[in-house]
Amino acid sequence: MKPECRKCKHFFVTHNPAMPMGCKAYQIKSKQLPSLVVKQANGGNECIGFQPKDNKKKTKDLNDPSLW
Repeated sequence: MKPECRKCKHFFVTHNPAMPMGCKAYQIKSKQLPSLVVKQANGGNECIGFQPKDNKKKTKDLNDPSLW
Protein backbone atom coordinates (compact mmCIF):
# COMPACT_ATOMS: atom_id res chain seq x y z
CA MET A 1 0.00 0.00 0.00
CA LYS A 2 1.40 3.35 -1.04
CA PRO A 3 1.13 5.94 1.74
CA GLU A 4 -0.59 9.20 0.84
CA CYS A 5 1.43 12.00 2.42
CA ARG A 6 -1.38 14.53 2.37
CA LYS A 7 -3.48 12.20 4.53
CA CYS A 8 -0.66 11.66 7.06
CA LYS A 9 -0.46 13.58 10.31
CA HIS A 10 3.30 14.06 9.86
CA PHE A 11 2.96 15.85 6.50
CA PHE A 12 3.27 19.64 6.40
CA VAL A 13 3.56 22.42 3.82
CA THR A 14 6.50 24.80 4.11
CA HIS A 15 6.72 28.40 2.92
CA ASN A 16 9.93 27.65 1.03
CA PRO A 17 9.25 27.45 -2.74
CA ALA A 18 12.39 25.34 -3.25
CA MET A 19 11.19 22.72 -0.73
CA PRO A 20 7.41 23.06 -0.38
CA MET A 21 6.65 19.74 1.37
CA GLY A 22 7.90 18.14 4.55
CA CYS A 23 7.57 15.22 6.93
CA LYS A 24 7.86 15.65 10.69
CA ALA A 25 8.42 11.92 11.28
CA TYR A 26 11.55 11.81 9.10
CA GLN A 27 12.46 15.47 9.63
CA ILE A 28 12.81 16.17 5.91
CA LYS A 29 11.75 18.89 3.49
CA SER A 30 11.72 18.33 -0.26
CA LYS A 31 10.30 19.33 -3.61
CA GLN A 32 8.85 15.82 -4.03
CA LEU A 33 6.35 14.10 -1.79
CA PRO A 34 8.20 12.93 1.31
CA SER A 35 7.07 9.33 0.74
CA LEU A 36 8.96 9.29 -2.58
CA VAL A 37 12.13 10.61 -0.93
CA VAL A 38 11.84 7.99 1.83
CA LYS A 39 11.26 5.22 -0.74
CA GLN A 40 14.40 6.23 -2.66
CA ALA A 41 16.47 6.40 0.54
CA ASN A 42 15.17 3.04 1.84
CA GLY A 43 16.07 1.08 -1.28
CA GLY A 44 12.49 0.86 -2.56
CA ASN A 45 10.75 0.19 0.76
CA GLU A 46 7.63 2.22 1.45
CA CYS A 47 7.36 4.76 4.26
CA ILE A 48 6.66 3.09 7.61
CA GLY A 49 5.98 6.35 9.46
CA PHE A 50 2.53 6.89 7.92
CA GLN A 51 -0.20 7.66 10.45
CA PRO A 52 -3.61 8.84 9.24
CA LYS A 53 -4.74 12.31 10.25
CA ASP A 54 -7.44 12.70 12.86
CA ASN A 55 -10.31 13.94 10.71
CA LYS A 56 -12.43 15.18 13.56
CA LYS A 57 -14.15 18.27 12.29
CA LYS A 58 -14.74 20.71 15.07
CA THR A 59 -18.11 22.32 14.70
CA LYS A 60 -19.17 25.37 16.62
CA ASP A 61 -22.66 26.03 17.79
CA LEU A 62 -23.28 29.49 16.38
CA ASN A 63 -26.23 29.87 18.74
CA ASP A 64 -23.88 29.73 21.73
CA PRO A 65 -24.05 33.12 23.49
CA SER A 66 -20.38 32.93 24.50
CA LEU A 67 -19.41 33.37 20.84
CA TRP A 68 -21.23 36.68 20.62
